[in-house]
Amino acid sequence: MQDLRVVGVEGGALVAASDDGERFRIPIDEVLHSKLRQSVPDAGMSRKLAPREIQAHIRSGMSAQDVASITGVPLDYIQRFEGPVLAEREFVVQTALDVPVHATGDNDPMRLGKTFGTAIRERLHDIGAINERWASWKDLSTGWVVKLSFVANQIEHDARWHFDPKKQSLSPANTEATTLSQQGDVATGPLMPRLRAVAPDAASARFDSGAFSFDESLAESPVLASVGVTHSGGEESPGHGHQTADLLEALRRRRGERDAMPFDEGPQPAIRAVELPLTEFADEPDNRTTAPQGVTRGSRRGRAAMPSWDEIVFGARVDPDPAG
Repeated sequence: MQDLRVVGVEGGALVAASDDGERFRIPIDEVLHSKLRQSVPDAGMSRKLAPREIQAHIRSGMSAQDVASITGVPLDYIQRFEGPVLAEREFVVQTALDVPVHATGDNDPMRLGKTFGTAIRERLHDIGAINERWASWKDLSTGWVVKLSFVANQIEHDARWHFDPKKQSLSPANTEATTLSQQGDVATGPLMPRLRAVAPDAASARFDSGAFSFDESLAESPVLASVGVTHSGGEESPGHGHQTADLLEALRRRRGERDAMPFDEGPQPAIRAVELPLTEFADEPDNRTTAPQGVTRGSRRGRAAMPSWDEIVFGARVDPDPAG
Protein backbone atom coordinates (compact mmCIF):
# COMPACT_ATOMS: atom_id res chain seq x y z
CA MET A 1 0.00 0.00 0.00
CA GLN A 2 1.31 3.39 -0.99
CA ASP A 3 1.34 6.15 1.63
CA LEU A 4 -0.02 9.60 0.75
CA ARG A 5 0.28 12.90 2.45
CA VAL A 6 -2.21 15.79 2.30
CA VAL A 7 -0.72 18.82 0.61
CA GLY A 8 -3.80 21.03 0.34
CA VAL A 9 -7.52 21.52 -0.26
CA GLU A 10 -8.83 22.35 -3.69
CA GLY A 11 -12.44 22.57 -4.92
CA GLY A 12 -13.98 20.72 -1.96
CA ALA A 13 -11.45 17.91 -2.10
CA LEU A 14 -8.23 16.95 -0.38
CA VAL A 15 -5.09 17.04 -2.52
CA ALA A 16 -2.63 14.29 -1.60
CA ALA A 17 0.79 13.45 -3.00
CA SER A 18 2.91 10.31 -2.98
CA ASP A 19 6.62 10.01 -2.33
CA ASP A 20 7.43 10.16 -6.04
CA GLY A 21 5.43 13.41 -6.46
CA GLU A 22 2.29 12.02 -7.96
CA ARG A 23 -0.85 13.91 -6.87
CA PHE A 24 -4.24 12.53 -5.91
CA ARG A 25 -7.63 14.17 -5.31
CA ILE A 26 -9.92 12.88 -2.52
CA PRO A 27 -13.50 14.33 -2.42
CA ILE A 28 -14.73 15.57 0.96
CA ASP A 29 -18.16 13.93 1.16
CA GLU A 30 -20.37 12.17 3.71
CA VAL A 31 -18.48 8.92 3.33
CA LEU A 32 -15.23 10.59 4.33
CA HIS A 33 -16.88 12.22 7.37
CA SER A 34 -18.36 8.89 8.48
CA LYS A 35 -15.02 7.14 8.26
CA LEU A 36 -13.35 9.88 10.27
CA ARG A 37 -15.99 9.65 13.05
CA GLN A 38 -15.53 5.91 13.29
CA SER A 39 -11.81 6.32 13.74
CA VAL A 40 -12.16 8.46 16.91
CA PRO A 41 -13.34 5.64 19.29
CA ASP A 42 -10.51 3.48 18.06
CA ALA A 43 -8.08 6.15 19.17
CA GLY A 44 -9.78 6.36 22.57
CA MET A 45 -9.76 2.62 23.06
CA SER A 46 -6.02 2.68 22.77
CA ARG A 47 -5.96 4.17 26.32
CA LYS A 48 -7.38 0.93 27.68
CA LEU A 49 -9.38 2.54 30.56
CA ALA A 50 -10.66 -0.41 32.57
CA PRO A 51 -14.42 -0.71 33.16
CA ARG A 52 -13.77 -1.18 36.88
CA GLU A 53 -11.99 2.18 36.99
CA ILE A 54 -14.90 3.85 35.17
CA GLN A 55 -17.41 2.35 37.61
CA ALA A 56 -15.31 3.44 40.58
CA HIS A 57 -15.52 7.04 39.40
CA ILE A 58 -19.30 6.82 38.93
CA ARG A 59 -19.79 5.09 42.32
CA SER A 60 -17.96 7.99 44.00
CA GLY A 61 -20.68 10.37 42.80
CA MET A 62 -19.44 11.46 39.38
CA SER A 63 -21.56 11.40 36.23
CA ALA A 64 -20.55 9.91 32.89
CA GLN A 65 -19.90 13.43 31.57
CA ASP A 66 -17.57 14.13 34.51
CA VAL A 67 -15.60 10.95 33.90
CA ALA A 68 -15.26 11.74 30.19
CA SER A 69 -13.98 15.21 30.99
CA ILE A 70 -11.26 14.12 33.41
CA THR A 71 -10.13 11.02 31.51
CA GLY A 72 -10.54 12.05 27.90
CA VAL A 73 -12.37 8.80 27.14
CA PRO A 74 -15.34 9.14 24.73
CA LEU A 75 -18.68 9.57 26.45
CA ASP A 76 -20.42 6.71 24.65
CA TYR A 77 -17.72 4.31 25.82
CA ILE A 78 -18.18 5.34 29.47
CA GLN A 79 -21.96 5.06 29.24
CA ARG A 80 -21.58 1.35 28.48
CA PHE A 81 -20.52 0.72 32.07
CA GLU A 82 -22.44 3.27 34.12
CA GLY A 83 -25.81 1.45 34.23
CA PRO A 84 -25.03 -1.10 36.96
CA VAL A 85 -23.41 1.52 39.19
CA LEU A 86 -26.34 3.94 38.89
CA ALA A 87 -28.70 1.12 39.87
CA GLU A 88 -26.51 0.35 42.88
CA ARG A 89 -26.60 3.96 44.04
CA GLU A 90 -30.40 4.07 43.70
CA PHE A 91 -30.72 0.84 45.66
CA VAL A 92 -28.66 2.29 48.50
CA VAL A 93 -30.99 5.32 48.70
CA GLN A 94 -34.09 3.13 48.84
CA THR A 95 -32.51 0.89 51.46
CA ALA A 96 -31.73 3.90 53.65
CA LEU A 97 -35.29 5.22 53.35
CA ASP A 98 -36.67 1.84 54.44
CA VAL A 99 -34.59 1.68 57.63
CA PRO A 100 -37.02 1.51 60.60
CA VAL A 101 -36.69 4.23 63.22
CA HIS A 102 -38.05 4.32 66.79
CA ALA A 103 -39.17 7.59 68.39
CA THR A 104 -38.17 8.31 71.97
CA GLY A 105 -41.76 8.72 73.15
CA ASP A 106 -43.01 5.54 71.48
CA ASN A 107 -43.26 2.90 74.23
CA ASP A 108 -45.67 0.51 72.48
CA PRO A 109 -43.64 -2.56 71.40
CA MET A 110 -46.52 -3.85 69.23
CA ARG A 111 -46.77 -0.63 67.26
CA LEU A 112 -45.09 -0.68 63.87
CA GLY A 113 -42.37 1.96 63.83
CA LYS A 114 -41.86 4.52 61.10
CA THR A 115 -39.21 4.25 58.48
CA PHE A 116 -36.47 6.78 58.00
CA GLY A 117 -38.01 8.05 54.77
CA THR A 118 -41.49 8.47 56.29
CA ALA A 119 -40.17 10.38 59.30
CA ILE A 120 -38.06 12.71 57.19
CA ARG A 121 -40.88 13.42 54.73
CA GLU A 122 -43.22 14.31 57.62
CA ARG A 123 -40.70 16.82 58.88
CA LEU A 124 -40.28 18.26 55.41
CA HIS A 125 -44.05 18.65 55.24
CA ASP A 126 -44.09 20.47 58.60
CA ILE A 127 -41.68 23.15 57.37
CA GLY A 128 -43.24 23.42 53.91
CA ALA A 129 -40.19 22.11 52.08
CA ILE A 130 -40.24 21.58 48.31
CA ASN A 131 -37.98 20.09 45.60
CA GLU A 132 -37.08 16.93 47.52
CA ARG A 133 -34.15 15.10 45.86
CA TRP A 134 -32.24 12.04 47.12
CA ALA A 135 -28.81 10.80 46.05
CA SER A 136 -26.04 8.53 47.31
CA TRP A 137 -22.40 7.79 46.66
CA LYS A 138 -19.59 5.84 48.26
CA ASP A 139 -16.72 7.69 49.88
CA LEU A 140 -13.42 5.80 49.99
CA SER A 141 -12.77 6.77 53.64
CA THR A 142 -16.23 6.97 55.27
CA GLY A 143 -18.36 4.61 53.20
CA TRP A 144 -21.82 5.31 51.78
CA VAL A 145 -23.32 8.80 52.07
CA VAL A 146 -27.03 9.55 51.60
CA LYS A 147 -27.86 13.12 50.57
CA LEU A 148 -31.18 15.00 50.72
CA SER A 149 -31.58 18.32 48.91
CA PHE A 150 -34.66 20.49 49.48
CA VAL A 151 -35.82 24.10 49.59
CA ALA A 152 -37.35 25.56 52.77
CA ASN A 153 -38.26 29.19 53.26
CA GLN A 154 -36.73 29.95 49.85
CA ILE A 155 -33.34 28.63 51.04
CA GLU A 156 -31.53 25.64 49.52
CA HIS A 157 -30.60 23.01 52.13
CA ASP A 158 -28.32 19.96 51.90
CA ALA A 159 -28.67 17.22 54.55
CA ARG A 160 -26.27 14.27 54.60
CA TRP A 161 -26.14 11.02 56.58
CA HIS A 162 -23.53 8.27 56.82
CA PHE A 163 -25.18 4.94 56.00
CA ASP A 164 -24.02 1.41 56.74
CA PRO A 165 -26.14 -1.03 54.67
CA LYS A 166 -24.98 -4.07 56.66
CA LYS A 167 -25.85 -2.62 60.07
CA GLN A 168 -28.88 -0.67 58.78
CA SER A 169 -27.67 2.41 60.67
CA LEU A 170 -27.79 6.09 59.78
CA SER A 171 -25.85 8.92 61.47
CA PRO A 172 -26.08 12.67 60.67
CA ALA A 173 -23.09 14.11 58.86
CA ASN A 174 -23.96 17.86 58.97
CA THR A 175 -26.16 20.38 60.78
CA GLU A 176 -29.17 20.04 58.49
CA ALA A 177 -29.22 16.26 58.95
CA THR A 178 -28.94 16.65 62.72
CA THR A 179 -31.90 19.04 62.79
CA LEU A 180 -34.09 16.71 60.75
CA SER A 181 -33.08 13.66 62.83
CA GLN A 182 -33.58 15.09 66.33
CA GLN A 183 -36.80 14.99 68.35
CA GLY A 184 -38.95 18.08 68.84
CA ASP A 185 -40.39 20.77 66.63
CA VAL A 186 -38.20 21.13 63.57
CA ALA A 187 -39.77 24.52 62.80
CA THR A 188 -37.89 26.04 65.75
CA GLY A 189 -34.50 24.82 64.53
CA PRO A 190 -31.96 26.45 62.22
CA LEU A 191 -33.88 25.32 59.12
CA MET A 192 -36.56 27.95 59.81
CA PRO A 193 -34.87 31.13 61.09
CA ARG A 194 -37.02 33.41 63.19
CA LEU A 195 -37.11 37.13 62.48
CA ARG A 196 -37.83 39.53 65.32
CA ALA A 197 -40.01 42.49 64.44
CA VAL A 198 -38.39 45.82 65.27
CA ALA A 199 -40.72 48.51 66.58
CA PRO A 200 -40.50 51.84 64.78
CA ASP A 201 -38.63 54.56 66.62
CA ALA A 202 -40.77 57.21 68.22
CA ALA A 203 -40.43 60.67 66.78
CA SER A 204 -39.62 62.11 70.20
CA ALA A 205 -36.87 59.57 70.83
CA ARG A 206 -34.84 60.59 67.83
CA PHE A 207 -32.51 63.55 68.09
CA ASP A 208 -32.50 65.81 65.07
CA SER A 209 -29.65 68.29 65.00
CA GLY A 210 -31.48 70.36 62.43
CA ALA A 211 -34.51 70.84 64.64
CA PHE A 212 -32.86 73.80 66.39
CA SER A 213 -31.89 77.05 64.70
CA PHE A 214 -29.93 79.91 66.19
CA ASP A 215 -29.81 83.50 65.09
CA GLU A 216 -26.16 84.48 64.72
CA SER A 217 -26.93 88.12 65.50
CA LEU A 218 -28.55 87.14 68.80
CA ALA A 219 -25.77 84.73 69.66
CA GLU A 220 -23.10 87.42 69.26
CA SER A 221 -25.01 90.18 71.08
CA PRO A 222 -24.20 90.75 74.81
CA VAL A 223 -26.59 89.49 77.43
CA LEU A 224 -28.37 92.36 79.20
CA ALA A 225 -29.73 91.97 82.70
CA SER A 226 -33.21 93.28 83.34
CA VAL A 227 -33.57 96.16 85.82
CA GLY A 228 -36.74 96.47 87.81
CA VAL A 229 -38.38 99.92 87.45
CA THR A 230 -41.19 101.15 89.67
CA HIS A 231 -43.60 103.90 88.68
CA SER A 232 -45.38 106.22 91.10
CA GLY A 233 -48.53 108.01 90.10
CA GLY A 234 -48.25 111.02 92.41
CA GLU A 235 -45.67 113.75 92.95
CA GLU A 236 -42.47 112.96 94.79
CA SER A 237 -42.15 114.13 98.37
CA PRO A 238 -39.87 117.16 99.01
CA GLY A 239 -37.40 115.05 100.99
CA HIS A 240 -36.83 112.73 98.06
CA GLY A 241 -34.92 115.47 96.20
CA HIS A 242 -32.08 115.36 98.72
CA GLN A 243 -31.84 111.60 98.31
CA THR A 244 -31.51 112.07 94.57
CA ALA A 245 -28.75 114.63 95.04
CA ASP A 246 -26.83 112.28 97.31
CA LEU A 247 -27.25 109.50 94.77
CA LEU A 248 -25.88 111.65 91.96
CA GLU A 249 -22.90 112.63 94.11
CA ALA A 250 -22.18 108.96 94.89
CA LEU A 251 -22.28 108.06 91.21
CA ARG A 252 -19.82 110.88 90.40
CA ARG A 253 -17.37 109.69 93.00
CA ARG A 254 -17.53 106.06 91.82
CA ARG A 255 -17.65 106.47 88.04
CA GLY A 256 -16.22 109.92 87.39
CA GLU A 257 -17.85 113.10 86.21
CA ARG A 258 -20.53 112.65 83.57
CA ASP A 259 -22.40 115.19 81.50
CA ALA A 260 -25.72 116.22 82.85
CA MET A 261 -28.62 114.58 81.08
CA PRO A 262 -30.96 117.11 79.41
CA PHE A 263 -34.47 117.28 80.77
CA ASP A 264 -37.60 118.35 79.00
CA GLU A 265 -39.39 121.33 80.51
CA GLY A 266 -42.77 119.71 80.03
CA PRO A 267 -44.49 117.87 82.87
CA GLN A 268 -43.42 114.31 83.45
CA PRO A 269 -46.14 111.67 83.53
CA ALA A 270 -44.30 109.61 86.11
CA ILE A 271 -41.07 109.58 88.08
CA ARG A 272 -38.76 106.58 87.83
CA ALA A 273 -36.63 105.56 90.78
CA VAL A 274 -33.67 103.27 90.25
CA GLU A 275 -32.94 101.06 93.22
CA LEU A 276 -29.22 100.55 93.80
CA PRO A 277 -27.45 99.24 96.91
CA LEU A 278 -25.77 101.98 99.02
CA THR A 279 -23.69 99.76 101.24
CA GLU A 280 -20.73 102.09 100.75
CA PHE A 281 -22.46 104.81 102.73
CA ALA A 282 -23.80 102.59 105.50
CA ASP A 283 -21.20 103.91 108.02
CA GLU A 284 -22.15 107.57 107.55
CA PRO A 285 -24.76 108.97 109.92
CA ASP A 286 -28.05 109.90 108.36
CA ASN A 287 -29.10 113.39 109.53
CA ARG A 288 -31.46 114.11 106.72
CA THR A 289 -34.55 113.41 108.84
CA THR A 290 -33.80 116.29 111.28
CA ALA A 291 -32.39 118.83 108.85
CA PRO A 292 -34.81 121.33 107.30
CA GLN A 293 -35.53 120.87 103.65
CA GLY A 294 -34.53 124.41 102.68
CA VAL A 295 -31.19 124.42 104.52
CA THR A 296 -28.13 123.80 102.40
CA ARG A 297 -25.62 121.22 103.52
CA GLY A 298 -22.39 123.09 104.09
CA SER A 299 -20.93 120.29 106.13
CA ARG A 300 -20.42 118.04 103.04
CA ARG A 301 -16.85 118.91 102.23
CA GLY A 302 -17.69 122.60 101.55
CA ARG A 303 -19.44 121.93 98.24
CA ALA A 304 -22.26 124.12 96.88
CA ALA A 305 -25.82 123.19 97.74
CA MET A 306 -27.45 120.96 95.19
CA PRO A 307 -30.87 121.94 93.86
CA SER A 308 -33.73 119.73 94.88
CA TRP A 309 -35.59 117.48 92.47
CA ASP A 310 -38.60 119.82 92.49
CA GLU A 311 -36.35 122.74 91.56
CA ILE A 312 -34.95 120.76 88.63
CA VAL A 313 -38.39 119.69 87.41
CA PHE A 314 -40.49 122.80 88.15
CA GLY A 315 -37.73 125.46 88.02
CA ALA A 316 -38.54 127.06 91.40
CA ARG A 317 -37.66 126.43 95.03
CA VAL A 318 -40.51 124.97 97.02
CA ASP A 319 -40.92 126.37 100.52
CA PRO A 320 -41.27 123.87 103.27
CA ASP A 321 -44.76 123.24 104.56
CA PRO A 322 -45.22 125.15 107.84
CA ALA A 323 -47.53 122.41 109.03
CA GLY A 324 -44.81 119.80 108.56
